[in-house]
Amino acid sequence: MDAGITRGRGRPRDTQKDATIRDAAWRVLADKGYEGLTFEAIAELAGCSRATLYRRFASKDELITAILHETSRAIEPGFAAGESPRNILIGHASAAADYLSGERGQAILKLGFTIAHLPDLAAAIGRHADQERTFYIREFRRLAPAAALADIEFACHTLIGSVTYHVAILRRPLPPARIAQLVDQAIALVADRTGSR
Repeated sequence: MDAGITRGRGRPRDTQKDATIRDAAWRVLADKGYEGLTFEAIAELAGCSRATLYRRFASKDELITAILHETSRAIEPGFAAGESPRNILIGHASAAADYLSGERGQAILKLGFTIAHLPDLAAAIGRHADQERTFYIREFRRLAPAAALADIEFACHTLIGSVTYHVAILRRPLPPARIAQLVDQAIALVADRTGSR
């Protein structure tokens, strides 16, 4: 849900129920893919009525957009003022590894195969991915202010792609030392192009 939307009167949303619905949606997506994602299946797993879901989401695509955003915010790392760009990149890459672990990673992969035939959903997922990349791009820019945007985006995609490959495709956990290694390799890609480091 968009943070700028003002809710009408009524009971406040139950955040625990929201989390239960989100987890159930990820589970159904991982098991059955986009085609098998129904409000009925989610309601059954979440222990709620379909009406509860319809009050929250107007469509299946709106539900997917919401769970992408809400999951990102739920695992978003916090940083102290003055934290180094490298440590911030490690924090974001660690959060991405958490995001892509288990059923969520399998669900994301299935969505990736589906969106080629669903342009509206593809656009929504693309907007979400662009928003998430801004966190990485900002820190790469701090490390290499003179770097071309294309080089920063390449380093960003290389880092996120590596995390995705190990966690979602190979289904292997990434220990902190490996995440730091991937971040350092991505930083080197930008530094090598600018002669800085």
